[in-house]
Amino acid sequence: MKKPSFKDFETLLTANHGQISEEFMDFLKKSGYFDCPASVGHHNNSDGGLLDHSIAVAETLLVLTQRNNLRWSRPGSPVIIGLFHDLCKLEAYEKDYANDGWIYAENRNQLYTGHGEKSVLMLAPWLPLTAEEVACIRWHMGAFDEKENWSHYTAAVRKFPNVLWTHQADMIAAHILQR
Repeated sequence: MKKPSFKDFETLLTANHGQISEEFMDFLKKSGYFDCPASVGHHNNSDGGLLDHSIAVAETLLVLTQRNNLRWSRPGSPVIIGLFHDLCKLEAYEKDYANDGWIYAENRNQLYTGHGEKSVLMLAPWLPLTAEEVACIRWHMGAFDEKENWSHYTAAVRKFPNVLWTHQADMIAAHILQR
């Protein structure tokens, strides 16, 4: 199976009612969205792994939407959520040229912390998000979030059932399609 490319990203985005500004695209390129891994110790721990994982989540969310007749607050939500749910990882890793791999970045100059909430905060200046999209991105880790947040996750699922489907798409992509 071939790794997704920049062209695959553009095609998926535009074919599914997604539009981003040139400025946001420049940010993604400069920040390493198309080059960095999705992790250093788990799934997609290679160059371009974040792009590969993000496309897989978006495509899985589209399949789940079709098969389960899911309704979204806007048509492009599954792709926006899938492609950008892990923006927080843009600051998480740095290239380890000595070992031809990636390592955790020290991140002394990070503006935000967290995972889902950081992805929302990083995306918000570039793209207006619906309340449902915010909830889906924030809670995409499901019960893998801190235990003290589980009741908030449950409340989000009750208000926006697609939060649960987003978590499922992320898990399917990471642990079944990309293991």
